[in-house]
Amino acid sequence: MGKNDIFKNNGNGNGYYRSTKGPRVWPWVLLLVLVVGTILGVVIYKAFGEGFFTSQKPVVIEPVAVEEVEEEVVIETDPRELLKDTNHLYLAKEYAYPTEQVRHWITGEAAYAGDKIAFLTFDDGPSQTNTRKILEVLAEKEAVGTFFLIGSSIDHVADAGDIINEVLEGGHGIALHSYTHDYGRLYPSSTADPERILEELNQLQDRIRNVTGRPQFRSSVFRYPGGHMSWRGTQEADTLLKEEGIEYIDWNAMNGDSEPTNRRPTDKEGLAAFVMDSLVYSPVKEVMVVLMHDAENKGLTVESLPLIIDILREEGYAFGILK
Repeated sequence: MGKNDIFKNNGNGNGYYRSTKGPRVWPWVLLLVLVVGTILGVVIYKAFGEGFFTSQKPVVIEPVAVEEVEEEVVIETDPRELLKDTNHLYLAKEYAYPTEQVRHWITGEAAYAGDKIAFLTFDDGPSQTNTRKILEVLAEKEAVGTFFLIGSSIDHVADAGDIINEVLEGGHGIALHSYTHDYGRLYPSSTADPERILEELNQLQDRIRNVTGRPQFRSSVFRYPGGHMSWRGTQEADTLLKEEGIEYIDWNAMNGDSEPTNRRPTDKEGLAAFVMDSLVYSPVKEVMVVLMHDAENKGLTVESLPLIIDILREEGYAFGILK
């Protein structure tokens, strides 16, 4: 060959070739950067940033609040105590019905869809003899009623307070029927005098509280002497009474003990039969408010009452009181 090939091995293992690349130093440089960076970061963190990156406030674990369950205090109520500001005792609470609601039922102003119920009502008492006799019948028959009292009757009965308390203790209701029962005074020119009516009812409420020793007594049940339908101008009186929390009630059945003599039954069977006969004129038959009297001259009503209660039960009626 001409000139020697300096890139060719000469066969003895020695060639003239030398690599042109330098030694591999970059891994060492990268390692150095990492070490130096880590040290520098720790120094900066300790010197300046520890307060920003780590909370110096101790960690406090708040205890979970456990709600304390207060033990319910059950106050025992004496069933023979007067229900405050009402006309009946606690024991009568379950079968006492709002007067306004009952009035709407018997007039058909509100629909009634419950079981049959009858309200036995007795006007013009208390009587020295007949009121207690009626209470005995009601107790024997396990029935209840509402007694519409007159102030003048209370004035003429020596133990009126005891009798009224016996009415309440028997599980019955007390209602208002004016103080005087004087048509001329209550309805001048056959027109209701609202102020006079309210005055007499307030007077009657106070009289009942005094004779019974029950200052918390208050009745919200009123029956117009002669009936609401008998007089002019009762709408104004109704409004005034309603403002005082008093509702009126008439009746849709009666035993006839106060009917004119030409149609008044003359025996107990006749009075008992009169109740169901009179109901025929009522638009509602499932709810009955039965008008009767417990005045001194109404002994026949006492005699007829067991029959009346039996007939009503046979017809499927239970008994309630008005409140």
